[in-house]
Amino acid sequence: MGIEVSVIMISHNKYPENLFSLYALEKQTFDHSKMEVILVDDASSDETPTINNQSFSFPFKYVRCEENVGRSKIKNIGIEEAKGDILILLDSEMILEPSFVEQHYSYHQTNENLVVTGVLQHYCSYTVFYPEFNKRQRRKLLSLMKRRRKWIPKNNRILIRSRIKSGTTTKFPLFTKEEIQLERYKALSSHMPSFREVIERYGVELKDYKMPWTFVITRNISLRKKLIKAVGAFYEGFQGHGFEDWELGYRLFKYGAKIIENPNVSVYHQEHPKSKENLRDNLTNYLTFLKLHPNFDVGAWALDWIKKKSYFEISDMITEYEKIMAESPEMITNITKGLNALFYSVLNELYENRKVTNLLSISGIENNLEWKELIFKERENLINQNMGTKLVEALDLLINL
Repeated sequence: MGIEVSVIMISHNKYPENLFSLYALEKQTFDHSKMEVILVDDASSDETPTINNQSFSFPFKYVRCEENVGRSKIKNIGIEEAKGDILILLDSEMILEPSFVEQHYSYHQTNENLVVTGVLQHYCSYTVFYPEFNKRQRRKLLSLMKRRRKWIPKNNRILIRSRIKSGTTTKFPLFTKEEIQLERYKALSSHMPSFREVIERYGVELKDYKMPWTFVITRNISLRKKLIKAVGAFYEGFQGHGFEDWELGYRLFKYGAKIIENPNVSVYHQEHPKSKENLRDNLTNYLTFLKLHPNFDVGAWALDWIKKKSYFEISDMITEYEKIMAESPEMITNITKGLNALFYSVLNELYENRKVTNLLSISGIENNLEWKELIFKERENLINQNMGTKLVEALDLLINL
C-alpha cells in the first residue's frame, strides 16, 4: 500500500539521543513497510550526520540544513518531505513505546479531523550523562539509580557512579542499543505530566475547554497532512524557541480540527542540560502570536503569564465572553476593546522587564476619557444585569494592579 505514516523528527545537537529514539522506533508494532521516519537536522555540529550511515528496519530519510533555520522552518521541511497521509511530529529526543504509532494511526481511522496529543503520559528519562547537568538533575539521576537498582545491571551502576565521581568533562551514554530496545531506560525515568488538572476536569476529548490549542506541543502530536494543507504550515516569523506549535494549534482549532489527548501510551523525553529560560524571547514570540491573532482568547492568556488566573478560570471567562458575544455583542463592545488593550499591555510590560502596574494609563484607556467612560458604563450594566461576572473580575483585576 505504500507509506501511510510519516514520523518527522527535528534535531539540533541531540546525538546520541536522536539515535536512541530511532532504536526505539525499530520496536514499533505498526507495519514498518507503511511507516517512514524523517530526521531533519538543523545544522547540528555534533555527530548527528553519522546517523545517515546507519540502516533501520523502516524507510529512513536524513535531511540536513547546513545553516540553522529554526524550529518552524525545520518542521516545514520535514512536512514537505513526508509521503504519508498521517504525520507524527516529534522532537528527536523523544522515545516512544512500541504501540505508539499504531495507537495514533488507529485514532485517525475513525476521524480524519483529529489532532492527537500526548502530554498526560509524559516522562523524563536519563539516557545520557552530561557534565553540564545541574544539581537537581544529578540528584534525580542518582536517586533513580538507587531506588531502581535491581533494574540496572551492576556493571552499569558502577560505571556510571565512577564516571560521575571522576568529574568527567565529556558526556557518555547510559545505555546500549539493546538496552534501549529492551526499554531499560524506564528505570531512569520519572512521570512528568502536563495539564493533568485540565484533563481531569474536561476529559481526554477536552470537551468545553476553550484553549485546546495549548495542548498542541509538537514534541509529540499526530494529524493528517491535509489539515496542514488546509490551514497552512508553521509560521516562520518566530524567533528562537516557543509558541510556533501553539500558533499552528490555534489555526487548526479555529478551522474546526478536534484536538484530543491520547492517554494510552507513554513518551519519554531524554533529559539534557537545562538552559536558563529566556523570558524575553518567549514573550517576543507570544506577542508575535497575539499580533497574528489579535483575538480575545489569545490575549486572555496574559492572565496566566502574571499568574492571576488558572487555566480553568481563563477558559470559563472565554466561555462567558463567547456567550455574550453570540447573544448581545453590543453589551461589551468597549469592554472587549479595553480588555484586549490591557492584555497586550501586560505582555508588553513583561517583555520590557517592567513591573505590571498602572495599566489603565499604559493601555491608553486613561487618556481617552470617552472610551474609559463607555467601558465603565458597560461594566455597570453587566453588574446590574448579573452578567459577565468573570469579565468584570478580569477588568477590575487588571486596572487595579
